[in-house]
Amino acid sequence: PACGQAMADLRAFMFEAVYRNPVAKGEEGKARDLVKYLYTHFTAHVEKMPEEYRRIAEQEGAERAACDYISGMTDGYAMEKFGEIFIPFAWTVK
Repeated sequence: PACGQAMADLRAFMFEAVYRNPVAKGEEGKARDLVKYLYTHFTAHVEKMPEEYRRIAEQEGAERAACDYISGMTDGYAMEKFGEIFIPFAWTVK
């Protein structure tokens, strides 16, 4: 019962603070576009994925490999990869 209540509390928090949060909802389009750009890039450039995903591409196709690779990324890692691929080096702030 205690664990069930904790899960219910967490679920309520996630809906309020994350899933329905107006700030987060306003960023959904950006996140969707980021994933689309990564998918397009990695399906066209399989060699840019780690070895594990290149093997998946050989066996099951570039689309499956790109989906698997991107779906395993954290938000931060996906943004980092996007920056490496699409933002000119001279524009980065260090």
